[in-house]
Amino acid sequence: MSLFKAGRKQNEKINRKRSKSGPKATIVPTKTSRRDIEDEDIDSDEELEKEQRKHPEIEDDVAVLETTQDKRIRLAKQYLRQVQEEQQDRDDYADESELASGMARTLKESYLSATGKVHRTLGGKYTGYELAKAVSYHWKKQRLSPTCCALSADDAFLYVGCKSGWVVRWNVKLKQRTAFFQATKSIIHSIAVSHDMKYLVVADGTEEIKVLDGVRLVQLNTLKGHSKPVRGVVFRLNSYQLFSCSADRTVKVWSLEEMVYIETLYGHQSQVSGIDALSLERIVTSGGMDQTIRIWKVAEESQLVFNSIPEDFSAVKFVSNDLFVSGSVEGSFSLWSSGKKKPLHRVKLAHGEQDAGHPNWISAVGVLSNSDIVASGSCDGTVRVWKLTNKRHTIQPLLQIPVEGFVNAIEFTSDGRFLVVAVGQEHRLGRWWTLKNIKNQVLMIPLSIEV
Repeated sequence: MSLFKAGRKQNEKINRKRSKSGPKATIVPTKTSRRDIEDEDIDSDEELEKEQRKHPEIEDDVAVLETTQDKRIRLAKQYLRQVQEEQQDRDDYADESELASGMARTLKESYLSATGKVHRTLGGKYTGYELAKAVSYHWKKQRLSPTCCALSADDAFLYVGCKSGWVVRWNVKLKQRTAFFQATKSIIHSIAVSHDMKYLVVADGTEEIKVLDGVRLVQLNTLKGHSKPVRGVVFRLNSYQLFSCSADRTVKVWSLEEMVYIETLYGHQSQVSGIDALSLERIVTSGGMDQTIRIWKVAEESQLVFNSIPEDFSAVKFVSNDLFVSGSVEGSFSLWSSGKKKPLHRVKLAHGEQDAGHPNWISAVGVLSNSDIVASGSCDGTVRVWKLTNKRHTIQPLLQIPVEGFVNAIEFTSDGRFLVVAVGQEHRLGRWWTLKNIKNQVLMIPLSIEV
């Protein structure tokens, strides 16, 4: 099968499927630039802002009439003003040249980080872990295994979902519950929090996606469109663009800014088991039993298909915009590049075997974004942290952390100093067997890093 799938025929086929089975999108009138319909002498945002201050009632009309390009320009100007103010706050005595230089550095760092071109090399700095100082997060109402977790952008709050249908928000520093939500009596499969904690989205084992207030955990909306249970949800970084995957074999794109469905992406031949995204309009998904991984280029309406290994892929995560890792039911942990059909490196039986011919299924993978640190988990009693070497083309063992139970989710804090592990008595997707002596909890494990 070809790695790159794109073209007019496929797009036409996809469009026909959308018209037959996709949810009906809200019809939005074509947006017209304000400049085309009002006084042509208005040629700056400053004058438009003056008018809005005089007549605040026209603000909504401006939002409707604003084109996509106008909006991008306006947001870019807002961002520049914000950067300038922040830089000025750092040094109130800086002259104009120093201020401009500081802004340039800030913008460059922001751009490189957003595009995934900043690679933090941390593999040589880790010296160990402090399991004795690990903090356990557990609530009695989350009596069944935790299945997923998510950290806020500043690492101050931890969200946990479990098999008993509860979602809890923890204050990490105080180790206190600040809010909770009961979705249904079914399993919470996936959660995702927006960059500003405005929204928390929950895949609760139904065909719907619950949209909650990220602070109070009060339900705000419901996104409908999938025909079978939703398995995964993820936000594009620093945006309200949401991606979801489902047992109905589709991936859907949503905008929480307008609370609308955008489009459906077709291609997987089995339920989609995992999904991830970074800063670009690009999604990576694992197709479970269809034995493929796919990268979806949303804007280009194309997809890359990776099927060189006949394995059932259970989990997948971006390392950077061009690198990603996967875990499979057959127990392999693999590093991939979007430019190659075969993995750059593959560790077979990464977590060993239960007995001959029965490998330990990799149930979770984690990454420290844009770095050389990744992790994997199974049910063998060990979370394995790996480092990427040889220009991030090779996986090498770094740490083996004893954690008993089914590892259902792995996250790193943004500074890489803590490893967050959701561990329980059962696998997140089923009850094939139960480890009765294991405590259902989320562990935050300190990692030792040389400065």
